[in-house]
Amino acid sequence: MRILLGHSFPERPAFGAAWIGDWLARLRAAGFDVHPFSLVFDPQRPVTHFRDLDALWRYRDPRLRGMYERLADTLADYDVFVCFNGSNVHPQVLPFLKRFCVYACFDDPESSHNLSRPVASAFDVAMVGNIAELDAYRSWGVRQVRWWPLGFRADDYRPALTEQEILEGRRDVGVALLCERVTRFRKGRVDEFARAFPDGAYYGQGWPAGFLPEASRVALLQNTRVGINIHNSTGPVNFRTFYLPANGVMQICDNKRHLGRIFDLGREVVGYDTIDEAVELTRYYLHHEEERRRIAAAGWKRALRDYNEVACFQRLIDTVHELQPGLATASRKAAAVAELRRLPSPFERVRQRIGLEVWLGIERLRRRMRSLAKKLLYGS
Repeated sequence: MRILLGHSFPERPAFGAAWIGDWLARLRAAGFDVHPFSLVFDPQRPVTHFRDLDALWRYRDPRLRGMYERLADTLADYDVFVCFNGSNVHPQVLPFLKRFCVYACFDDPESSHNLSRPVASAFDVAMVGNIAELDAYRSWGVRQVRWWPLGFRADDYRPALTEQEILEGRRDVGVALLCERVTRFRKGRVDEFARAFPDGAYYGQGWPAGFLPEASRVALLQNTRVGINIHNSTGPVNFRTFYLPANGVMQICDNKRHLGRIFDLGREVVGYDTIDEAVELTRYYLHHEEERRRIAAAGWKRALRDYNEVACFQRLIDTVHELQPGLATASRKAAAVAELRRLPSPFERVRQRIGLEVWLGIERLRRRMRSLAKKLLYGS
């Protein structure tokens, strides 16, 4: 099975493109025939929300159509297309691709209205990163929905870490949290927790210490006793859910009910529903070292077994096999590419371009007015 994985990072050298490339190279070394494809058609906005994407599609934007033509050409040699980031693929282009198409999204529910909800039902299957949002996809009319955990990457941990180190080794950092501290979704909760543990290690956008150098990340994690996990809203869905236990950190995570569908609560991780509860649990486990170590070791075993990058990608392979996709013939593929390349007349193109610019201008004005209204009403 050959898989083309579309992502939202420009093809030029950048952290995101390098991250995707390195990840897929490791998967190929593990036996998966998977390759990257950049879905970015405008480097100024790598991720295009659906309202703008729909306008660009309807007005036959040449950059967008050119990217879709390259995608259709490239897919001639592949069996499966994965829209990994959930963006930049208009649902009306999917019939032209003539391949089994997988929708993957890890930004729900904060971005569902302008990312996943308008498009997911057009794909053959939705692989959803947020285990709490599976029913939401079904309510949108998505026929096939599966959970696809992010897991942790090979460079997210130190493979030489042993169970004995977790059970007996020294860890000097009591509490750590690596996340941004600026969005309205969780800033209040993050600050409340940090006030309770002022000596903790906190890094990321908005923290006084700023960003932690990537080369220091794993070393910090494997010197940390308790890792707090705070989501924007529902979850668990982030990388922390998996790289904390993979580094022998005892995880205390929100979204307790759904966390229990990923790990064994109380044995592999600890869950909470409120920040007050998180503070109380953190204090408890910082003072009950033997219990903390047992949970950390059990979580480490589970993460390494079920949530490493190979095990997580195998979930995608198993789903595709389960749903038995058909393969397109060369003639069908050629017809699809020809259809995509059918362009309007020069006069029509000018008219559409004028209409598009007017529409985008109205949209920008509408967003500015909404932002101004919020500032007047709420003062922020």
